[in-house]
Amino acid sequence: MNHYRLIIFLVFASVLTAACTNSPERVRPDPDASPCYIIYDAGSSATRLFIYQETTTGWLMHKGPQTGALSDPIRRTRGKSMSDANNTISDVLIALDNIRRTGPPDKDGELQWTAFDWQLHCSTLAAVVYATAGMRLAEKQDARNSALLWTKLNERLSEKLGVSVTTRTLTEYEEGLYSWLALRELREDGNFGVAEMGGASLQVTFPCPSCEDAPKVRVKGRTMAVFGHSFLGWGQDEAWRRFGGSLACSWGAGLKVPNWSVDDCEKAIVGFSTASAGITGLVEDSGDLKWYLTSAFSYMQSTDIDYFCRRGINSGFEPESSCFRAIYLEKVLDTLALPTTYELSDVNWTLGAVVCSATQCLETQ
Repeated sequence: MNHYRLIIFLVFASVLTAACTNSPERVRPDPDASPCYIIYDAGSSATRLFIYQETTTGWLMHKGPQTGALSDPIRRTRGKSMSDANNTISDVLIALDNIRRTGPPDKDGELQWTAFDWQLHCSTLAAVVYATAGMRLAEKQDARNSALLWTKLNERLSEKLGVSVTTRTLTEYEEGLYSWLALRELREDGNFGVAEMGGASLQVTFPCPSCEDAPKVRVKGRTMAVFGHSFLGWGQDEAWRRFGGSLACSWGAGLKVPNWSVDDCEKAIVGFSTASAGITGLVEDSGDLKWYLTSAFSYMQSTDIDYFCRRGINSGFEPESSCFRAIYLEKVLDTLALPTTYELSDVNWTLGAVVCSATQCLETQ
């Protein structure tokens, strides 16, 4: 009998030890820890971690590691399938551990991120994973597996953090609004518009008091009408998949096609003028607004078409599509009739999401 009791005790002890070992390690924050928002930008090409720390002068951003796109297993892009879903989710969770240590240098020798021990320095107000247009396309393509991935991610991230988390796809309006709100934090007034070029969609957002269907948004203590429109499927990566097969849009096209011109590539990019007709009119009627270009737009250089199309210079980033992207971005801006006095901005929309959450910007009724 004693022998069997010993066996039972050892089995129970091993199960208990395994349970303790598998429980996520949690560190108590410092007594003077700052309020923080943990937010993932689950984009069409990658998932990026940001932690925003509230300070007396505003929100301090800590940029973390970049992992694979959540939509890849669902859309079966970049060689992924649903068999990779668990690994994709694991990478998202591991990013929270890796941000506590300084990241490796990039190809230019710059550190990819600086260590921030959020477990010690943060009192977490919220933790969210917000997906953008890539996941909207995934949900249209495969709603069942999209829901399954969201459920698994929510369960595992909630368990790791020990708090309730939000994991969902942003609406088309939210995606553009958050970019606008992020820039609003850096300006004295709200008299400006934002055009944001992503991988799967394009957003145009600006204040529009005369737009009857423009949602009311709480901004800096007052309510204002902010119009927003998203062009799903017109992001630069999706456009490359649809139109990039033309030789006239290929990398170094000027070296391959006799008497090549930009028009040769533009003729292959069809449909955007029709898709944007109504929005172009609103932009033209928006008055004397300052315009900012963000996301992929912010990397534009005046030499891009000459370098990547006419001369075939390696861009250092996805060179095969570099000529197409240079022409496509310019064509979109011309079609939308944005003023040529625009400014480029590298502000990230996740700041706007944090500001909206903190101020309940969409709860104006």
